[in-house]
Amino acid sequence: MPININPDLGNERPFSVAMLKTAPCLDRAKPMRHLRVPSEETQQWLDFCRKKRWIMPSAGVLTLDDGLKGIPILDSAPDEGNECWQGNSIITAQGLTRGPEHWSERLNDETLTEIIDILPKSHEIQGDILMVKIDQSIEEYSQEIAHAMLEQFPSIRLICADKGVKGDFRVRDLLPISSRDGNTSTRTKIRENGQSIWTDPAKAYFSARLSNERIQNLTSAKDLKNKLNRKLGVCDPYAGVGPGIIPLVIEDDLISHCVVGDLNPDAFELLELNFHELISNNKITGKKLLLKNIDARKWKNTIQELGQIDLLLVNLPHDSINHLPELIPLLSRGSLTKIRGWAIIEKSELIDFEKEIIDILNHANAEIKSVNSSEVKGFSSTKIFMRFETEQIIH
Repeated sequence: MPININPDLGNERPFSVAMLKTAPCLDRAKPMRHLRVPSEETQQWLDFCRKKRWIMPSAGVLTLDDGLKGIPILDSAPDEGNECWQGNSIITAQGLTRGPEHWSERLNDETLTEIIDILPKSHEIQGDILMVKIDQSIEEYSQEIAHAMLEQFPSIRLICADKGVKGDFRVRDLLPISSRDGNTSTRTKIRENGQSIWTDPAKAYFSARLSNERIQNLTSAKDLKNKLNRKLGVCDPYAGVGPGIIPLVIEDDLISHCVVGDLNPDAFELLELNFHELISNNKITGKKLLLKNIDARKWKNTIQELGQIDLLLVNLPHDSINHLPELIPLLSRGSLTKIRGWAIIEKSELIDFEKEIIDILNHANAEIKSVNSSEVKGFSSTKIFMRFETEQIIH
């Protein structure tokens, strides 16, 4: 659907998301025992002492001389010289009191004893929602875990159990456990690269870990603009809620026209909402925008911007290489164009993947200028999440 850019739609300002960690209040406490450890080993010793139930509750780690740290331990912990300390010494020093360093310290002693070996090891936060994988064997403690997390993270509104991904759009299967205010909606606002963006982890895919990739989209687009010496036509057919394209669209004098969309109707609804907020806040002016909620492989038959795209983003990691031949007709003819895409492949297939891209471009009668690929992060024991970037002139 075309969007009418009207600078008089309003001036409602998006709310900001509070920081999740606040500086704890530290006060001097009575002298207590501290395990003295090298600074770089602090976390492993904290984990060890926490598992043994030897950590002094509500006490902070001391910074000592010579790059050492002091971990506060209970009187019930073994004395210095015990082999469990591996030669680290124990000192008595005035302690620092603080709130619990880990949410598990807020569980009652009986619960912690029952589940300490199978506590959730990590969690993910999007906006004011915290998602945590809870082992089936301790699901009966879900409420207690959620309440402890709400106490630990004052900016979190909702705790959800993460059951993995589901459906063709690979969205999170989330089960709300506990809400701070009774609101169990999974719609939330995240802040990335200076912009507030609506998302919903139960309805649309979003990964904060790809933030740097989205920053590089902007760098890459500026590079292409400088080479062409004009504004760009940009296409993002797998935009999700828009985190990859928004930094480009709001950049001054970078884009002349932009075609954006997603096949997931829930993601598309949020994409529309994010663009309308940008327009109402006067962050997009002088650009032609087109939003589409259809299969990107059909775009070549349905848009007037056919052959007018300079930069194509292909963020469909499980199918990017299969969709690429259907997207190339969108690219401009007779001038330099660029493709930035992402894929999940076997670690051993990186070179073969590049060859496959070259074959696709050759079949499209492209004069290839460059093809570069690199690993972004590990995906599994055998697969990687990788980025590819090409420059070519389509004849």
